[in-house]
Amino acid sequence: MDYAIETIDLVKRYPTAARPDDNGGWFHGRPGSFANILATLRGTRGPFVEALKGLSLQVNQGEVFGLLGPNGAGKTTLIKILCTLVIHDEGRVLVNGTDVRREPGKVLRNLQAVLPESRGFSWRLSGRQNLDFYALLYGLKKEEARRRIDYLLEITGLKDRAGDSYQRFSTGMQRKLLLCRALIRDTPVLVFDEPTAGLDPASGGDFRRLLRDRLAHQEGKTVFLSTHNLDEAQEICDRVAIIDRGRLVACDAPRNLQYMLTDAKVFRISFVTAVAEDWQRSLDEVSAVPGVRSVTPELDGTGRLAGAAVRAERGIPVSDVLAVLMGKGIGIARVDTVEPTLEDVFTSVTRRDRRPRRQ
Repeated sequence: MDYAIETIDLVKRYPTAARPDDNGGWFHGRPGSFANILATLRGTRGPFVEALKGLSLQVNQGEVFGLLGPNGAGKTTLIKILCTLVIHDEGRVLVNGTDVRREPGKVLRNLQAVLPESRGFSWRLSGRQNLDFYALLYGLKKEEARRRIDYLLEITGLKDRAGDSYQRFSTGMQRKLLLCRALIRDTPVLVFDEPTAGLDPASGGDFRRLLRDRLAHQEGKTVFLSTHNLDEAQEICDRVAIIDRGRLVACDAPRNLQYMLTDAKVFRISFVTAVAEDWQRSLDEVSAVPGVRSVTPELDGTGRLAGAAVRAERGIPVSDVLAVLMGKGIGIARVDTVEPTLEDVFTSVTRRDRRPRRQ
């Protein structure tokens, strides 16, 4: 099976300012200097820092694939390698079966990056004139370019504003024009870095639906996006990969990750009548139930206990908790299970000790 994007044992190293010391190690600057502090935080042991450490990913054709990770995880480095802007040190990278290192020109005929900081539009030209200019650069014939640009302006909702100068475009409109420019060549693979960063909620929602419904589901394009917006990834991605310190730590459909990688559940209990007295002892007994990790009281406006949120291990029966409360004469009105979110998964798999390491 040919994947739209495949990385195999991918390694990328960046040089540091270190130099050999007298003890056979590496000197990263005087104690307290910026270079020394940076090397300490990174845990650098030599003249290089590894941005990607044996990363292997497979992105299916026609899917929306999300790349998640904390700052410094290696997301931008991977995108630059896919776009042939950076050469990797070890491993292989394939785009529609084409090796990025061996045939970069062919790769760029199959892949187009859409980056929020992209420039290149003339402020004095209209939106359509800017697209006409790029269509000419890409070698499209006049009639072909006109049809393609008309189509792109239509699907992005820019048709009625295409004659306005670029300087009159809002941030959301500018982002859509970037997408139009990227789609002029009609490449099968699209790579996005923070596609909705800086957009208001309505514009961001429109942009996400455009990526998922039109480009991926209707046109069959592969959409590969890096994002810090976990709600965005959960909403539109068929699968997500979470990387941390250059390594893959999880990869699956968002819903599968929610249940596979979180070992706790939360359920919210509402009482028939609020408890006015001695409710802390009741919650202490709930906390003592085997498998219960925490109990958070929910109070009404008068300070009385109206319910509780219980975080417990997945295997614990809810009845064990309810039995304690009902034994105290507390009537149960409702029990709601709170499903884990992708944010819970992300926090769970990327939590790590950030204390400086010894050199």
